[in-house]
Amino acid sequence: MQKGGKIISYFPNIITFLRIIISFLLPFVTIRYFFPLYFLAGITDVLDGWLARKLNWTSQLGTFLDSVADLFFFSAVVLRIILTINLPTFIWWGVGLVASIRGLSYFIGYLRFRQFASLHTYLNKITGLLLFLTPLALLLLSIKLWGTLLIFLALLSALEELLIILTTTALDKNCPTFFKQK
Repeated sequence: MQKGGKIISYFPNIITFLRIIISFLLPFVTIRYFFPLYFLAGITDVLDGWLARKLNWTSQLGTFLDSVADLFFFSAVVLRIILTINLPTFIWWGVGLVASIRGLSYFIGYLRFRQFASLHTYLNKITGLLLFLTPLALLLLSIKLWGTLLIFLALLSALEELLIILTTTALDKNCPTFFKQK
């Protein structure tokens, strides 16, 4: 945090914290408020990181908060889908498998590096984007087709993150891909 005043340099973190608050609301609001809050959460996800990098206000706290906000947002969307849509069994199994791999990755990452080890890989970002597009995609595509695509990509991203956690010597939360580790 080199540019700007001390208080204003926390602005990206405040935006990220707003996404956490919105995520807690998403499973429980009516459809009238769901989409505006949902898209606001998506905008904050893009805006916080862009501002932090553009204005050189990045921090370890910001990186951690962004990972936590992404996890809460993902959980809130999955919970909302569970409460709204009757999901096919294979999607339940896929969600369980992805969650198990992610949990294992976080556990091993904590044991190896003594910190929350959620990575900002390209595959994680693409998976997050597809998850973000899910409410719109389900207006056009079947849950089976979209769910298969999303579970497949989420599985790939979870496995890549686990591979990085297992093989890296120094944790880089912004590692773009397994093939470009430090």
